Amino acid sequence: MKIVYIITRSDVLGGASVHLLDIAKGMINQGHQVHILVGGVGTFTEELKKNNINFSSLKYLKREISLTHDVLGFWEIKKHLKQLKPDIVHCHSSKAGLLGRLAAKSLNLPVVFTAHGWAFTEGISPRKQKIYAKIEKFLINFSDHIITVSEFDRIYGFNFGVGSPDKVTTVHNGIPVQDLQTKETKVVGQPCKVIMVARFDDQKDQITLIQALGLLKDKNWVMEFIGSGPTLECCKQEANKLGLENKIKFLGQQRNVKDFLNNSDIFVLSTNYEGFPLTILEAMRAKLPVIATNVGGNNESIVGEKTGFLTKKNDAKDLSQALSTLIDDRNLVIEMGKRGYERFMTEFTHDLMLKKILKIYTEVVARK
Repeated sequence: MKIVYIITRSDVLGGASVHLLDIAKGMINQGHQVHILVGGVGTFTEELKKNNINFSSLKYLKREISLTHDVLGFWEIKKHLKQLKPDIVHCHSSKAGLLGRLAAKSLNLPVVFTAHGWAFTEGISPRKQKIYAKIEKFLINFSDHIITVSEFDRIYGFNFGVGSPDKVTTVHNGIPVQDLQTKETKVVGQPCKVIMVARFDDQKDQITLIQALGLLKDKNWVMEFIGSGPTLECCKQEANKLGLENKIKFLGQQRNVKDFLNNSDIFVLSTNYEGFPLTILEAMRAKLPVIATNVGGNNESIVGEKTGFLTKKNDAKDLSQALSTLIDDRNLVIEMGKRGYERFMTEFTHDLMLKKILKIYTEVVARK
């Protein structure tokens, strides 16, 4: 099968681009031909080069709304699709989903769209929600199938009149299985190491986590934040204000995140809204118990009280109670981590995700 993937941004290596990179590698390994159309050049295109994945960098495919660029972007995508003649087109991210679906349908090509969290998701203004939901309702007519990365998003879309059960399928994110590294044996008295991996922005609520840790100042823990972004300085100030500067480390962007996870005890994702985060799966793969806000599809990966804890949004006290339980009980940390790993292996591996996506491709192409 000849597959063309389309994604908007190349300047970041976030959840959608990592997800696409994994799918592309998996499809190539199964003997399919893959070509990726992506806006601009950056860290994502560098990864494509490293993995010898064919791609074309598009000049006019940009995240920002611009009538001129968007019209030119449509024609640019259409030109490439005409030349590539794929069996199926698979779009990722909102702008690529809009222009890619219109371009594919103008050439009568089968097209699938993955919503990595809807553009009209929680956390944006009601006005924007209405506009984006209307656009998605219109684009349903140009979609052979839609994939959501969580059941939450599937139902959420239906609530806005987007899609129908026969046209929208949940395929949970999956990540590759890796050889487990041996964790360091904890020395008695060694602090419990907590970690959060996420961009510092309004969606990710690191400040509530810092406030929760401020309530546990006297306990034996250290906290590592991996990531950068616009709210980083504000979070550093809050940590200093609470007298936590010696217990919290802001490590910026890191390429070897797996090593940091392997050397941690507890993973936390304090966030305001989500689709289905890859970082939670990476933590489960590393045998870490996960504490996450009960938003989006988080409760589809975490089993509360079994593999971790689901906490209330923007609630430092609730988050501190979950942290306190695990910081005080090393055996519970190990047990929850093991159960999380077992769940990852049965539900969220890359091979399982790939199998489900390929089944959708086959059905869509067969209908055509």
